[in-house]
Amino acid sequence: MQEVARKFLKEKIVAKPVYTSSQEVFDFLYHSMRGLKKETFKVIYLNSQNQIIDVASLFEGTVNISVVHPREVIEGALKNNAVSLIFAHSHPSANPAPSQSDRAVTRDWVYAGSIMQIRVLDHIIIGDNTYFSFAAEGLIGEYEFDFLSLKARGASKTRRRRSKGSPSDSEPYCT
Repeated sequence: MQEVARKFLKEKIVAKPVYTSSQEVFDFLYHSMRGLKKETFKVIYLNSQNQIIDVASLFEGTVNISVVHPREVIEGALKNNAVSLIFAHSHPSANPAPSQSDRAVTRDWVYAGSIMQIRVLDHIIIGDNTYFSFAAEGLIGEYEFDFLSLKARGASKTRRRRSKGSPSDSEPYCT
C-alpha cells in the first residue's frame, strides 16, 4: 500500500514543478521516511523548472547521526545536471527540530552549492507527521547572504592587497 502511495505522489510531483512549498516535498517524502529507526539522508535533484530529475538516498546513519559531505552532494548534482537541490533527512526521535550539526552542515551545503552555482532550495527534517523547513524559517536565505558577504569581504581584501603592491595575477606562483 505504501508503494502505491509513493508511486502516486512521485508521479504527481514529477509532472509539475516540485518546489511550490516545503509541504509538498514533505508529503512526497513522508511515506518513504516515516518510522525509520536510523537517520536517513536524501537529496532531490531538480532541473531549471524545479522538476525532479532524481531522488537519491545518500546516507543511512545511526539513531541520531547522519554524515553527508558537500563533496558527495556536489558530485551527484553534477552527474544529474541539477540546477538546484532539496535535502531531506529523518529524525527517528520524531522531533524535527534541527540540531547545531544540522544547521552547520546545511550552511556548508549552501556555501558549496553557491560556489558551484547550484542552488539549495531547502533542507527538510522529517519527524512524526511534522517537519522543519530551513527555507520556511529563513535559514537558507540567511546562509546565502552570509556566503555572499564572505565572498565580498574576500574580494575587498584581494583588492587592498593588490593596491599595496602585492604580486599581480600575471606573476607566477613558483619559479
